[in-house]
Amino acid sequence: MPASRTARSTVLAPLLPPVAALAVWAPLRHNFFWNDDFVHLYDIATGSLWSFSSELFLGQFYLVRNLVFAGLFHTFGPDPRPYFWSVLLTHAVNVLLLERAIRGFTGDLVLSCVGAVLWGTCPVLEGALGWYSAHGQVLLTTLVLVVVADLASMAADVEPLPPRRALCWGVLLAVGATCYTAGLAVCAVFPLSVLLVLADGGRSARSVGILVATAVAIFALYLVLHARSSDADIPFREALSAHATVAALPAAALLAGHLLGFGAYTLLLGFLGLGRVYPGPVSLAAAAIVAGVIGLGWLRGGAVTRRRLVGLGLLLVAVDGMTAVGRASVFAFYREPILTAALAPRYQYLPLAFLALMLCIALASLRSGSRVAGRTVYAAAVVWVLARTVVLLLRPLPIDHHDWERAETERVMRTVREAATSAPTGATVRIENQIFLPSQFILHFTPGRLPGWAGIFVAFSPDDAVEGRPIRFVVSDDDWQRAQQRGGRIAALVERRAQADRPG
Repeated sequence: MPASRTARSTVLAPLLPPVAALAVWAPLRHNFFWNDDFVHLYDIATGSLWSFSSELFLGQFYLVRNLVFAGLFHTFGPDPRPYFWSVLLTHAVNVLLLERAIRGFTGDLVLSCVGAVLWGTCPVLEGALGWYSAHGQVLLTTLVLVVVADLASMAADVEPLPPRRALCWGVLLAVGATCYTAGLAVCAVFPLSVLLVLADGGRSARSVGILVATAVAIFALYLVLHARSSDADIPFREALSAHATVAALPAAALLAGHLLGFGAYTLLLGFLGLGRVYPGPVSLAAAAIVAGVIGLGWLRGGAVTRRRLVGLGLLLVAVDGMTAVGRASVFAFYREPILTAALAPRYQYLPLAFLALMLCIALASLRSGSRVAGRTVYAAAVVWVLARTVVLLLRPLPIDHHDWERAETERVMRTVREAATSAPTGATVRIENQIFLPSQFILHFTPGRLPGWAGIFVAFSPDDAVEGRPIRFVVSDDDWQRAQQRGGRIAALVERRAQADRPG
């Protein structure tokens, strides 16, 4: 092959995975807000930036994610399109970063593209991509993959890891941990992963110490914010206690195993449809194939390959393990089956990036055994990509755009507008506050965090009047008290029921 053609292939091939991901996930542009999103929009519209960004939400650490959320709201308002465009573009960047990381560890252009497509088009990723409140995991993955790709680029170096580079890695991972709490697990085990992945000459006690110090610092910040967070008022606060967490460790171990198994299954066969029963013969066989390939790659590889697989495997187990520990006690508190948490797609975004990376390293190890092995690996990869492409073309992913939530939001705003336009000019329009139906689930965990229609009106209306007529929502004493404590627009927007009943 001419050198010019090879150079073009080297430049253009890495663009195929993000193009494939954009093609699959382009419908996300039409998504609407869902569940936690409404609480966060209300918090941004009525609270201070610091209180919104620094407060834990159901134990989750969202400081930087909340700053991004608030920035989009103050720039674009409650229009969902910019939010999901940002999700779509961030995912495309993540696919590029994963391709770069795979290529850095394997030196294989074909496998790096296959692995990035495998992950980037996996249907289970909708759990994080289709729900804006889950965007924190997408942002965390961006920062983690920047660091892992850089680690891959120097994995074979004999020069010690420079302290400045280690500090950069530590800071990026710490920032990632403030996007999604599972990032704390990455910070905790990353120093050990670095010791395993880097060559003997690349290890530096000083640099590893810097990584440990940044991990300790971000854990300390989490504990400080946890201590001052109003999360102590949530109904299941006992489930988040140290005693309940320790008691749920056996369940957490089981949940972590299911998270790994379900992730491996969906990575390999998810494009055929997630409706298949897990655990079941097909899903367990698919998970066993992924585990078997990684195991064979570990056995056939040398010491370098083994250390890399173990180092990345630690990151995978740490993320799934922390998710399991955080969820097991809560599900036990509500007497929900562990499998309910294991099958939640939103937990798989970052773990599957690690799993795809490990799978490609193992395949590269198997491919290097002989010419026949190399051709077999490439042939299997090509057949899989073609099959996946055909299936996705014939049956595009069924993305939930949350149309019901959009319709309910529009109904609330339309009802308020109709009440205002039918009232005399200049009259104060009083509307009986009602529960906002799409928020019922999250309000089961965080009662009082969203004051029904009044909260939706604050989030989706730029002012408190419609057609020049002031709007007031008639609320219960409890909702009125909470609104006065919050202050700002919501305090003036609500009236006690007894006050609204007074003549005049």
